[in-house]
Amino acid sequence: MDQERLKNFSQEVYQCTLCGHCEVVCPVNIHSKEIRIALRENMVKGDLQPALQGPILENLQQGRNVTYPTNHDRLLWLQNMPKIFRHCTHKTHAEVVYFVGCVASFFPATYSIPQAMLILLEKAKVDYGILGPEEWCCGWPLIGMGMEEKVDEFAKHNIEAVKAMGATTLICGCPSCYHVWKNLYPRFSSEKEFPFEIIHSADYFLELLKEERIPLHALEATVTYHDPCDLGRASGIYEPPREIIRMVSGINFVEMRHHKQHATCCGGGGDLEMFFPKITKDIVNLKVKEIEETRAEVVLSACQQCKRTIALNAKKMKKKFRVLDLLEFILILADPMRALTFENLLQKTSSSEQG
Repeated sequence: MDQERLKNFSQEVYQCTLCGHCEVVCPVNIHSKEIRIALRENMVKGDLQPALQGPILENLQQGRNVTYPTNHDRLLWLQNMPKIFRHCTHKTHAEVVYFVGCVASFFPATYSIPQAMLILLEKAKVDYGILGPEEWCCGWPLIGMGMEEKVDEFAKHNIEAVKAMGATTLICGCPSCYHVWKNLYPRFSSEKEFPFEIIHSADYFLELLKEERIPLHALEATVTYHDPCDLGRASGIYEPPREIIRMVSGINFVEMRHHKQHATCCGGGGDLEMFFPKITKDIVNLKVKEIEETRAEVVLSACQQCKRTIALNAKKMKKKFRVLDLLEFILILADPMRALTFENLLQKTSSSEQG
């Protein structure tokens, strides 16, 4: 095949969110996601990959994150929080380490997610710490680009950084980070098992709620839930977020037409937005329409990238439903006045639409 045809073919290879739904519906169980990633690796070896939208690769190589050429601003999201929360950045030892992830660290639309995490951990009296600039990107964007060989350095650094804290638990709020830590990092380590448990925030906070270490106040609202691809299909976590939602008195929980293993992607995965942002927009527009079918006032997810992608595009489309991460939702309901204020806000929005 000549170079021009290969270049054209490479476009199609990257026009995919790596959501994994093809594998779910494939009658002969072909692992299409792995094939896509392998194809991307071959495209990179032949220098046939499409052009990235911005200096993302340079940022990863120099700044160890997807957004900036340095990692010094990884704690920007913490700056407008009360000083009491700064203690977690100076700890040299903690039972729990929170791995924040690049999206929550660098995109203002998602700053409220790590902020909610810290407030809830404080409320539950958890001994926690964060890595700050010592936290590097988990490496998933590099894998999605077809550059897994570059992840080794990232993996080894992050593993050693968590071990140095003496943590027994690592919490990931990002499903992609969780999937990489849980399923891919063992490839880059000589250890068969890490000396700490790796858990997603949905599982972690479900246990805290069951132990009644965080209260959940009632809310009269119609709520739906979007399954993140890397939390659901890639990691098999479907029920914990739903268990949390069903714990809330007054909630009318409505599933979307496509949910759990058949949930549609938000469009923000697989590095698609880095290469073909127009396709991401088309996919999320379909997601927004599916959310509207439920007539939900609130759509929840457990992924900062899903929240960012859905919320920003729903706002552009002038949609009225609220988009929240599960942590933000728990934080609202952990305080009776905050829960009441949020319920009143939803009622005002509903009244204005009817009027």
